[in-house]
Amino acid sequence: MEQILSQDEVDALLKGISGGEIEEPEEPIDAEALGYQAYDFTRQERIVQVKMPAMEAISDAFMRAVRTSLSTTLRRIIDLTSAPIELERFGAFVRTLPVPSSLQIFRMAPFRGHALIVLEPKLVFTLVENFLGGSGTRNIRIEGRDFTAIEQRLIRRVVNLLLNDLEKAWYSLQPLKVQYIRSEINPQFAKICQPEDVVIICRYDVDMDRAVGSITVCIPMSNLESVKSKLLTTFQREQSDEDISIKRVLTENIKNIPVEFVVELGRASISAGDVMELVVGDIIQLERRTDDLLPAFAAGERKYMGTPGVHRGNNALLIKKKVLDPNRE
Repeated sequence: MEQILSQDEVDALLKGISGGEIEEPEEPIDAEALGYQAYDFTRQERIVQVKMPAMEAISDAFMRAVRTSLSTTLRRIIDLTSAPIELERFGAFVRTLPVPSSLQIFRMAPFRGHALIVLEPKLVFTLVENFLGGSGTRNIRIEGRDFTAIEQRLIRRVVNLLLNDLEKAWYSLQPLKVQYIRSEINPQFAKICQPEDVVIICRYDVDMDRAVGSITVCIPMSNLESVKSKLLTTFQREQSDEDISIKRVLTENIKNIPVEFVVELGRASISAGDVMELVVGDIIQLERRTDDLLPAFAAGERKYMGTPGVHRGNNALLIKKKVLDPNRE
């Protein structure tokens, strides 16, 4: 049945629109037709992947340490391969994690905030089976079940090894203390930072015969602001005990090298004729006053300033200050 408005209703409707009491529906703006698109300056949509040589060296050292630790603990040959380091948003990273997952939250003092180590579910069950004497090659149903108390206790042994190896890998760049916080199964409860925050993702594939799984280290970029410049520079290799010993010997030998130490009382400019006429008793006036500081030179370089005097019957110099810039007066 058709509903027709009366003239009074039409007039009231037009009056409401013109008076602002009734809002007119806005037409949607076609951004493509206008040649621009909306952009949120508070959120960077695209993450620029940057090279971090120091972080790559730390990742390589961690991979080699974990390979040795797991092989020794499980008493079998284990191979680890690392994937390229990636920068990703934490929210996008969490969405890729299956349930259940072994999520280990830890802190890297003195860095602020928390970080995350993720063990793939099939790797967890493979490690547990190896600890209990199995081969780790049988198929286990992962979905729909949580880790038992025994499984969590056994996997904690592996986590302690990983955290210890991570602490050693970081030692050359930044000595730190890794502290275990807690373990989670559901990725929704492992919130170490905001979903839009950028994190560093380091993945390692673990190969034990036919069993393959992955270990992932996730560190928020904001945690590493204090060493960000170091991460972007070329990594300096760790000094061995032999290198430290050689450096100590060279330092001691350099300290024993004789160095000429000269104190300049003053200078004067006179003509060659005046020099030829000099006799015993003549006085040459220097440019310095008796209370001025005298420069002291070590191996020809001005190093100290001091005042002359006598100490135990010998001429001496009392050092007043150290010269930081020899080119300045």
